[in-house]
Amino acid sequence: MRVVIALLAAGFLAPATASTPEHAHAAGGTTPAHIQIVESVPTHSMYGEPGVPRTPEVWRRMIDAARTRIDIAAFYVANKPGEALAPVLDAIAARAKAGVNVRILTGPTFADETDQSLAPLAKLANVTIRRLPVNKLTGGVLHAKYFVVDGHDAFIGSANWDWRAMDQIHELGVRIDSPRMARTLDATFDFDWRLAANGDLPAARKRAAQPPAFDPVTREAPVVVADDNGRITGTAFEAFSPPALMPGWITTEQSALVRLIHSARRRIRIQVMKLSAINEYGPPGYWPALDSALRDAAARGVAVQIVVADWALREPMQSYLKSLAVLPNITVKYSHVPIAPRGFIPYARVEHCKYAVADDDAVYVGTGNWTRSYFDASVNASLFMHDGPAAHTLNAIFERDWNGPYVHTIEPGGHYNPPRTH
Repeated sequence: MRVVIALLAAGFLAPATASTPEHAHAAGGTTPAHIQIVESVPTHSMYGEPGVPRTPEVWRRMIDAARTRIDIAAFYVANKPGEALAPVLDAIAARAKAGVNVRILTGPTFADETDQSLAPLAKLANVTIRRLPVNKLTGGVLHAKYFVVDGHDAFIGSANWDWRAMDQIHELGVRIDSPRMARTLDATFDFDWRLAANGDLPAARKRAAQPPAFDPVTREAPVVVADDNGRITGTAFEAFSPPALMPGWITTEQSALVRLIHSARRRIRIQVMKLSAINEYGPPGYWPALDSALRDAAARGVAVQIVVADWALREPMQSYLKSLAVLPNITVKYSHVPIAPRGFIPYARVEHCKYAVADDDAVYVGTGNWTRSYFDASVNASLFMHDGPAAHTLNAIFERDWNGPYVHTIEPGGHYNPPRTH
């Protein structure tokens, strides 16, 4: 799916209506940009929506086009020679040698593997690598997966910088070519980049409270989405987590996601690796935000369709999912991706997408799982859209899963064995 974005002159977030001009031009003379839904498809699987580009090819095209800078926020980096991530890292090295400035921000999770995978890049003059100790700051992790090229071309999605995420895991992301959205991403990146250098969170929060020096993309001031012919199809904005590690004028993910669920009137479709209101990390407890929104939607008569990964079958998450499945109007399925013909691959062959579609119009594509710590403590990013074409593409991807051979309905009285992961 490919759409054109033009800048919004006045803040609103609603799908195009009869009063919307049939053709839109970018505000202030800004050149229109493009958005693409992007998918990683496990080899030898039935996944893969026709016409939707694949992650490694899109990443390579974006990196190859870099002329001045590349900023990358990555949970971790796991390369393996001969696999699909290696050419991506080689492309970054080539651009760095050509004079492109590369900044890579990672977290302490899987630090040894990250250091080993980035060792060739770390030797290059134009590459700077920092580690953000989110665990010491908020108790979470740097879980975001996004990057920005030359201040206008950006990517947000579920795929880690892991060779398995290229073609052994089902992933979903979005490419965004829009200077204003890219600058908003870069503002959050710069916030974390400076914090990684000194760890001074109070000083960072003081800077974050200052008004931005540009017009950021928020829920109140989104960008307009238009098709290739310039016809307005909707609007889009970014959102981030956690509130403590982002500029104060940026939209928070949890509030935007709750609003999206509350907006559903007929149907909401959700595909996410994990979903639970029982705290998975940190102190034990109950997290009502998304749980209450989903139950309220079902009580309003909204058809709630949820696909999680089989990794979510561990307790107490399995019991929580059954507590949703027992309700009228909620159906929960888990996905089990078959082992690859080459044999068992640790931490692979799993449903890792994070997206939602409400009423064939409202769309969310993110980087975090739907449990409390991913919103309250961990660094994540997402894109929200009101856009019919994007919803159409995501519905097609969802239906391929929902009606496919890899999913199984979770029955309230059933028992399901979690899979081997490593």
